[in-house]
Amino acid sequence: MSNTEFHPCPICSTPTRYFSRYPRAVCNTCYSKTSDAQGRKLSFFNTSMSGGFEGIVSETKEKYESQICYIGGVKCWAQEARFGGIVIETLIDDDLPNR
Repeated sequence: MSNTEFHPCPICSTPTRYFSRYPRAVCNTCYSKTSDAQGRKLSFFNTSMSGGFEGIVSETKEKYESQICYIGGVKCWAQEARFGGIVIETLIDDDLPNR
């Protein structure tokens, strides 16, 4: 029996692996739909094997200077995950994660 817990993606309700550190994390499908306020597709990634965080506008490859992004009109926050990778969570009332 697995100890893996799931929660519904806060955007599309798809069962998504739950981490208490990231309680509003979105599913992989929604993660791939991130855009800026103008609707330009975004990509977020670690800058090296030891971490770091960067975002770009996918089409132009220009650096994206914010961690705020949108998925289907829902305001979200992208950040470096604790042990590497990127996690995107929905924001509630502009409550930026304080990690």
